[in-house]
Parts: sequence; structure tokens; C-alpha cells
Amino acid sequence: MALKIYTCPEWGARPPAAEPTLVKTSTRIIFHHTAGHHPEISLPGDESEQEAFRYAQAIQAYHMSQGWNDSGHNFLVCRNGMVLQGRWMTVAAIQQRRMVVSAHCPGQNDQIGIEHEHQGGEEMTAVQREASAQLQAWIARKYGRRGVLPVYPHSRFYQTACPANLAAAIPPIRARAQTILNQET
Repeated sequence: MALKIYTCPEWGARPPAAEPTLVKTSTRIIFHHTAGHHPEISLPGDESEQEAFRYAQAIQAYHMSQGWNDSGHNFLVCRNGMVLQGRWMTVAAIQQRRMVVSAHCPGQNDQIGIEHEHQGGEEMTAVQREASAQLQAWIARKYGRRGVLPVYPHSRFYQTACPANLAAAIPPIRARAQTILNQET
């Protein structure tokens, strides 16, 4: 599977309320869940590209209504396997071995935040797990690393249930990302 990351202009993001702030390379990934789906999705497994775009737009609108200058996270991995940039300039920053300061986890906003579309006790889809692994391998490759960055649940750094039952998916997804990275070298 070749990774395609949809950038903010591609999915129709609003411009950020303030210019993004760049920092040095991140040293870890914070794993999140969305705790919901776009309202029109009756069967999350059949989510279309346009539904994923509208979901990203809804998340950004909600985050900005909370006073944040953009989407809180750096990436969104949808149940259909689509990967969307969250914060403006995140992809370009990582390609330059930098990072965009975000708003996904107080005290960790200089670290990469990856949201995973998820609600209740559902499991991730196979294509969603693979897309998350591909994204983690891509980040490591762009940062010039031979190893995937450490991945932690949001709840490790902030009092929250996030990422709920998806925390158990972190080790196998990270192991798959490392396998992808090893196959490329």
C-alpha cells in the first residue's frame, strides 16, 4: 500500500487562525481516537473520500470553536484507511525534519498527534491499522531514522480515556511500521 496523505488544501481545511509555529523534530507519537464518526456515516466501513473530508472539516471546525488556531492533531487516520493532515504545514514540516506545534495534548504539543477515527468499543479496521503503520514508517523515514518513533496513548500524558480500547493496538501497529521501514532499507 502506497501512503497518500491528503493535505489541508486537498480536503478543504479552513486557513489556520494564526501562523503555525515550527519546532525541532518530534521524539514520539501520541496516539488518539476521535470518539465519534461523521454524523452521515451509517456504516463506517463504507466511508467515502468526501465523507472523510467532511469529517476532517467538522473536527477542525469544532477544534477552532474551542479557541484553537487549527485542528488540534497533526494527522487523522479514517476507518477507510485515508490519512489526512490535521494541522496546516505538518507534512511540509516533517519533510524538513521539523514539527508544527499543535493542540492535541497539553505538555506534548511539540510531539506528533495522530487521531484515529473510532467510537465506542469498535476495533480499528484492517486498512486503518495498515494506514497508521504506513504513516508511522513515513514519519521515521522523513526524520531520517532507522527506527519508528516511540508511540504512546494520549492517556499516558493527560487524564483522559483516549484512545480507549485502541491502546491495545499500539504495539502491533508500531511493530508493523518497523517492518515496513526495515523492508525499505
